[in-house]
Amino acid sequence: MTAHPASFLSACRALAMTLALLALAGCAGAPPLPARDAGFSLPRQLHVVQTAPGQPAQDLLLVVQREDAALRWSLFDPMGVPQARQMLERGQWRNDGFMRPNAQARDLFAALMFAWTPQAELDAAYGAASWRVASQGGATQRLLLDGGKVRWTVTYPADTQGQALAIGSASGVTWRITPLKEQ
Repeated sequence: MTAHPASFLSACRALAMTLALLALAGCAGAPPLPARDAGFSLPRQLHVVQTAPGQPAQDLLLVVQREDAALRWSLFDPMGVPQARQMLERGQWRNDGFMRPNAQARDLFAALMFAWTPQAELDAAYGAASWRVASQGGATQRLLLDGGKVRWTVTYPADTQGQALAIGSASGVTWRITPLKEQ
């Protein structure tokens, strides 16, 4: 039984189109990144408490450091087991080591870049129409809009002098972030 060349080419085109659509779908869910490198101070060590609907709270340790032209993001559980390791270089994420991709962690990393970007630099980094600031009960909230909808809500409590913050995502995941004291 021989295959007809036209049907083989048609099947190859269909497969190529499917792969292209899958690749585009993967990019569509990528969290927004600033248009240029924000100048926040590094390295940083943070305690993160992650809560998600239907799941118990999870304690994590996040270390963010500059490495040449890249930012290294390393997320660990309390036992020191890596949960995510990512490098951000020239606006592109890549895995650091043999860890499987962790989209939720990458969302946290991108949300922290938004939270740490000085307000005076937000227009240049994200676009003037893509963020808002509001006050609520003494706390300041910063919202990032993605496609007209709120992607992240960053809350800076009034009593922490900008050290602690909380980030709520559109997917219902919440992160409470506090810096760890350096020894």
